Amino acid sequence: MRGEELARSAAKWGLRAFGLVAAMLLAYVVAAVIGALVQTADASGGAGSAGESVTIYVATNGFHTDIVAPVVNPAKDWRDLLAASPFTRDRIAGARWIAFGWGSEAAYTRLGKLTDLTPAIMVKALAFDRSVVHVVPLGEIRSAPGVRLVQISGPGYRRLVKVIEESFALDAAKRPMLLDGVTHGYGDSFFRGQGRFSLFRGCNVWAGDALRTAGIRAGVWTPFAQSLMWANGLAGG
Repeated sequence: MRGEELARSAAKWGLRAFGLVAAMLLAYVVAAVIGALVQTADASGGAGSAGESVTIYVATNGFHTDIVAPVVNPAKDWRDLLAASPFTRDRIAGARWIAFGWGSEAAYTRLGKLTDLTPAIMVKALAFDRSVVHVVPLGEIRSAPGVRLVQISGPGYRRLVKVIEESFALDAAKRPMLLDGVTHGYGDSFFRGQGRFSLFRGCNVWAGDALRTAGIRAGVWTPFAQSLMWANGLAGG
């Protein structure tokens, strides 16, 4: 009899635990939807006149979002950053654009594709993992699903540059800290990032914050690529 009682008690607690986890996941998704729909933007940014506007791109693979900026612009020349890594140095001459992504060191540096994700990597990433900044020099940007051209004002772009610069951890000489030998093998590099990655501040939240600072309307909390791209009119090619 006691064995049956223990089994019923275990089943009851199991159902409660399952219900709690399901409720937490539902609350997270609902919060993400609300965060995407409640949109703000820095009033000093946004698109300016044709003479002031700067072209950037927002690019996503459906899981992670990058911000793509011109390599050379009056507001910022990123060639010194590209020259800091042997993986990107040889691509400076042909690079017109530079993609920036922020994320978990454990996940970002190990995942060549989403199917590489393991429970161990996921747990480490969500446990306030150290952050990294991924840098990829690019040539021409072609229209593709998940790639969106965005025009922002000169002041907005300078604010965006500041956000990106402040995402890098610096050494004693105030230089971005390169992660030696870490690359996905397509001319990309990783640098030590500022801040910690978590369930509440991930790569898409970073991108959403950067866009809002640049004057692009974006949700106040965008943990999913879809909540960033779709709800804010950035979906499509």
